[in-house]
Parts: sequence; C-alpha cells; structure tokens
Amino acid sequence: MPELVQVDAGAACTPFLHDIKPLPEEQHAALLKKVDATPESLKRDVKILREWLAQQPHLPQLGEDFDPWLIRFLIGSKNSLQRAKEYLEKYCTSRAQRAELYTQGPSPGVENLFALIKSGVLPVTTPQGTRMVITKFTKEVGEDPSKMDWGIYFKLTVHMADVFLGSEGHPVDAEICMDLEHFTVALNNSFVANLSLFRQFVDTAQGSVPLHYKAVHLVNAPGIIKTVIAMVRPFLKDKLGERIIVHDTVESFHKCVDKACLPSDYGGQGKTLQQMCDDWHLIIHTNMPWILARQAKLAADESKRVGGKPRQDDFGVEGSFRKLAVD
Repeated sequence: MPELVQVDAGAACTPFLHDIKPLPEEQHAALLKKVDATPESLKRDVKILREWLAQQPHLPQLGEDFDPWLIRFLIGSKNSLQRAKEYLEKYCTSRAQRAELYTQGPSPGVENLFALIKSGVLPVTTPQGTRMVITKFTKEVGEDPSKMDWGIYFKLTVHMADVFLGSEGHPVDAEICMDLEHFTVALNNSFVANLSLFRQFVDTAQGSVPLHYKAVHLVNAPGIIKTVIAMVRPFLKDKLGERIIVHDTVESFHKCVDKACLPSDYGGQGKTLQQMCDDWHLIIHTNMPWILARQAKLAADESKRVGGKPRQDDFGVEGSFRKLAVD
C-alpha cells in the first residue's frame, strides 16, 4: 500500500477520496431538479437545519463548515426539512446506541477481511447518476468460513456509508453488486449464525443514513440464494426487497447496467476489481482518523436529551458486534 497522506480528522466532509469522482455537472443539476432544490434553496434550508440542531441539546452543535454535510441530508431527504431532521435524529442516536458499529479502527482483523473479501467502488458514476459498489467473496473464505468476521465486515460497510455521506457533490443513490461465485453453503451457515448482527446493520443502513439503494445485484448466484433472500427479506424495507435482482451469470448482469462502467474483469473498461479493492483499502486507511473522530463529534448525548430516551423499536434489536463463537 502507498504511504498514507495525512488528513484533517476534524474536517466536515470526507478528506480523501483518491480517484473517486463526484457527480458530473449535468448529473448534479439533474439531481437537484429531481428533488426540487436549487443552490439558493439549499443555502436557505441548511441554515434552518443548523439552527434547529442548535435547539436540540442532545444533538451535535455544528458550525457553517458542516453545511455541505448537512446539505447531503437535505438532498438525501428529497429536499424535505422535516425528513432531514428525522434522519439527523436517527443518525446521531444510532451512533450513541451502537457506537461499536461506527468505531472499528485498524486491526489485524480488518487487514484479514480485506484479503478475504474483494470490495471496490466504481470511480465514476453510472449514466443514471448512481455510485456502484462491487463485492466478491474469495474462494478462500468460501472454503473456510471460520476465517470470516461478519462483525468487522458490517462495521467496514458502515464506514463506507460514512465516507459516501461525507462526500460533497457525490451521489446519494447507490447500487450494490455482490458476486456470489464462492458463496458456499458453509459460508451461508456462518452468515445465518450472525443474522442478529446483520439485522442491526441493515436497520442502521436503511433507517439512519440518507443514502438510497436503487438496486442490489446478486451475480453468479448459487441455488441457495433463494433461501437466503427469503431469510433476510423480513429485515428489509419493502422497496429495497423489491430491488434485489438475481443474476445467474455476469452476462445477465450486463443487461441491467452500463457495461463500460464495470471493472475490466467484469467485461467493462475500468480497472480490475483487485485494483479497485486496493484503492478502497487506501481510502479507508487514509480516512481512518477522520472516521473515528466522527463519533465524538456526531453521536447524540443521551444525558442531555429532553423528554426521555428514544423508542427501542426505532433502532431494532439490541446486541453486540463482538465476534460470535459458533459451535
């Protein structure tokens, strides 16, 4: 890995994105039009949002430097001030209630996971203005699932969402591609043993972060995938559950996406998945001081909340993200 650059851990927005590009000007304009916003209306509304935060003693008090980050909440909330307030409340409260989900620092387990799972981000947006993430389980972890730490995997995925959320001028819509060529019955059994952790993770991803998942592509899907989908669908919002697309082959995947955007080993014109994985590894490690500093800055202070604690059903089941030992 190249030598890491120093980043400002207190920066309002993601300080290092390597070669990941923001929305082109035309797509950014189309996004604002889609949510019925203008630069002027966003400037006005973000001031209202910041002033509202100042009146909530348990929520973070943010300066004008955080306006670009707050604008991400407005755009992700389809330009609804009320919905943006709800997202901020849930996001900051989730950080307080599930601190372990947001605070995974460097460790041998993290390095091991990067070797077992190839995950990368397409550096350019799709023609639809979405950000695509491709993840593939390696043959090694498919054959020996005892090496898999689902807790760390979910935490790193939350880090990914935080990096995207903090990326000014980038999409709020994402497409997920999971290459399941090596998703074996044994690996599925390992996943099932960690289903409660998955539920906490997906509750956070769906309810606390104003990013929208436009499609979940399951590529090279094995026969067992229908059982997996049936098992996880109750945890998903109806709209997301309807956006799961199963592809038996990569060629089937090509019918749903712009092939040119894909990695070269998926028939596209981009980097290889391994190169994208190395780039993402660099982005996560470079931004790690910033990612970890966000917890103290953005987590709700429940001791200052007026009117009692939030309802537990707003945040799903309780539990721990410590690695489970399964017989």
